[in-house]
Amino acid sequence: MTCLDTTALIDLSRRPDTGRSQRVRAAVREMATKNGPLATTRFNVAELYVGIERSQSPEREEKRILQILEDMEILEFTDTAARVFGRLTARLRSIGRPSGDMDVLIAAVAICNKQALVTRNPRHFAEINELTVLSY
Repeated sequence: MTCLDTTALIDLSRRPDTGRSQRVRAAVREMATKNGPLATTRFNVAELYVGIERSQSPEREEKRILQILEDMEILEFTDTAARVFGRLTARLRSIGRPSGDMDVLIAAVAICNKQALVTRNPRHFAEINELTVLSY
């Protein structure tokens, strides 16, 4: 299983003829072949809901997003992930490289589920050494 970040989910929901969409689709096909089903975190789903609410066409956007999520496992935030989040956040702050809480929450869930994270923004996760990050 491979975990998709919000950027990957957004790019998957776009027209298939765009460069980003083509790149993420190729990466997802490769990951699905190697690692089986796809997943995302509940935090990524929450970020997508923000996009739906801000959309000029929320009903159409929600339909596109729900289509992408329907065959995906949603990884939940557990007590173990909360502890990993606390450890990661404390370490990042101590080295003067704090990251956004959502990115660290997403990373913690992926780490606890032993998942690589597919993202268009690998720099958001660059200081989280425990996380395998795959960019496209």
